[in-house]
Amino acid sequence: MRAPSRTLRLPVSLATLALLAAAPLWSSAPSAGATTVPTAAATTSATVSVNAAQSLATVPVTGIGTNASVYDSKLTDAAVPGLLKQAGVGLVRFPGGSSSDSYNWKTNSDLTNGTQAVDFDQYATMLQQSGAQGMVTVNYGSGDTIGASETPAESGAQLAADWVRYANITHNYHIKYWEIGNEVYGNGTYGADWETDKHCAAGTNPSNCGPAVYAQNVKAYIAAMKAVDPTIQVGVVLTAPGNWPDGATSAGSPQPWNQTVMTALAGQIGFADVHWYPQNPSSVTPPGPTDAGLLADAAQIPTMVGTLHAQLGQYAGSSSVPIMVTETNSVSSNPGKQTVGLVNALFLPQDYLGWLANGVSSVDWWQIHNGMVTTGDNGSSLYGSANYGDYGMLADGSCATAAGAQLCEPSADTPFPAYNGMTLLSRFVHPGDTLVSAGSSQSLLQAYSVKAGDGSLRVLLVNDDPANSYQVNLSYAGFSPASGTPTVTTMAGATAALTTASAGTAGSQTVAPYSAALFTLQPGSAVTPPTTPGTPTASGLTSGSVNLSWSPSTSSTGLAGYDVVQVSGSTETVVASPTSASATVSGLQPNTAYTFAVYAKDTSGNRSARSGTVTVTTAAATGGSCKVGYSVNDWGGGFTATLVLSNTGSTPVNGWTLSFNWPGNQQLTSGWNANWSQSGSTVTATSLSYNGALAPGASTTVGFNASYSGGNPAPGSFALNGAACG
Repeated sequence: MRAPSRTLRLPVSLATLALLAAAPLWSSAPSAGATTVPTAAATTSATVSVNAAQSLATVPVTGIGTNASVYDSKLTDAAVPGLLKQAGVGLVRFPGGSSSDSYNWKTNSDLTNGTQAVDFDQYATMLQQSGAQGMVTVNYGSGDTIGASETPAESGAQLAADWVRYANITHNYHIKYWEIGNEVYGNGTYGADWETDKHCAAGTNPSNCGPAVYAQNVKAYIAAMKAVDPTIQVGVVLTAPGNWPDGATSAGSPQPWNQTVMTALAGQIGFADVHWYPQNPSSVTPPGPTDAGLLADAAQIPTMVGTLHAQLGQYAGSSSVPIMVTETNSVSSNPGKQTVGLVNALFLPQDYLGWLANGVSSVDWWQIHNGMVTTGDNGSSLYGSANYGDYGMLADGSCATAAGAQLCEPSADTPFPAYNGMTLLSRFVHPGDTLVSAGSSQSLLQAYSVKAGDGSLRVLLVNDDPANSYQVNLSYAGFSPASGTPTVTTMAGATAALTTASAGTAGSQTVAPYSAALFTLQPGSAVTPPTTPGTPTASGLTSGSVNLSWSPSTSSTGLAGYDVVQVSGSTETVVASPTSASATVSGLQPNTAYTFAVYAKDTSGNRSARSGTVTVTTAAATGGSCKVGYSVNDWGGGFTATLVLSNTGSTPVNGWTLSFNWPGNQQLTSGWNANWSQSGSTVTATSLSYNGALAPGASTTVGFNASYSGGNPAPGSFALNGAACG
């Protein structure tokens, strides 16, 4: 975000551009006047199916994050740490958006705005009091300029390394996550220019400050910072797929930002840092935000994550590089009434859960306090009665004049509805929980579920319909709920107040218009999971595959099989689901380290504890002697793919196995000209008698039909007989 004005920002969404009984937890209204949810026109039936045996992702400790800014004079308020803890915040990013690229941490000053309200030590104290981890954005844009004024003179990389030393060596603040620069692509490379970057020449589209220049400088930053503390994770600025400037090129950027940066920094990226604001204000892209549009936008997330993983696999050398969404909120600039209303509170958990269910390591709301904006979208087409906007979760008590009248926010640290949305989210997901599959028959009723370590199951239902209630019938696989009336926490009303009461049953709940309902279910009987499988051992390691085997598990209720997971930090991805105690994992990248573990599962869907892990490093590629052309005919929810496999080497291929990983949730249904199979996200095609021989320069065409939901990103890479194709 741009700072310290906090009100202006360039467009980010290509899609938008293309379309031109307890008391309430918090009940302070965001503005004068009451707004009620429209009277329900009808009660509509819906069915929700929860499959507790189908794991999506493990909730990381850093999953729920937010941003803190140096210009936030309320950040040091005594109430803030407790409020962050109550909302489940596990990570706080500092010094705040575009301020990062003009900030001198040593003097706590900004190049253009002088001394700032909060220094680094005060931020670190707030972290310790709240129990959250820290993330620091070091100054890329003007680091060299500030460093040159030091005695002796330093580079920006050395200035950043000094910060790491001060934080982690001198003061033991234990800041694990560091990123280099904020929205550096907003430095004029693609025309739009809001981010400070002293590397750039003046004028439009300068040729000396594009992604190649950024990546080259980042190498020096990473080297200097990790020389001080090799345990830190260093993130680099990337663009969210489908959002500006994804895919853009310029004189100084002949290849898109992500491709250029990933290729130059392959093997050095600690985490991928992206921002996502799904809407633009009407001042940037008429007609501006809509409530229905915002609540539908989370459906974009699986495609963005899948595409980003594919890009990381293709260009950065590993599709398992962690992803962190370090800024998100409803609108890209000039926030209006939607940001302080119920709709944003309903959007927030859907936003976070969309990313977390797809394996993202952290999602960070912009931000704790921000300030009143009276020039955003405040029209009657949007829900609510406020005449202003504010990105903050908490009010800062600021006032402004609009149409000759003075408007004031509630007193400092009063929660806005988005804070209640985050609090509800934190009651739903706890670090270490397993997000499991849940689906709804109604497009405006969203369903989510998590399985807790104690065997209980939580279900969250979000009604995006402003007019209709839903009578929801729920069914469960892999879990048998206990009888009785569950305790339900509801978020509803203009202030998104949270109330708790006993209501409904495990199989039936009613969800009012524009509301969310969270309930916890205990298992109906004691569950004895399968015994823990043995630690897997690896064999047959190639540049693109590995064979794993382990000591089998036992189960008193019947063993259904195993889930082989790839482990990357706190994220687990199922890569194979065999019925016996061995599996071949294919579609791997050459010369890349992978860590695997195994779960056993019984016929009721219960999982064992995780086995020990095994780490392997694939062999180097053998020359990339193949090429695959991939094209699809997509009709929405299903598609036909045609693949042209070519032998680009100098020796014949006699019998072949082609493999690839889907970055989305595609499921193979049928295929031709090969024996097709799918295990987890890995698809394998084996030659037939008539097309197994490929002379040098020869090609063969194969194809398949598949289904999907959400998005349909293409595979990032292919492997032939275990060797990656060029």
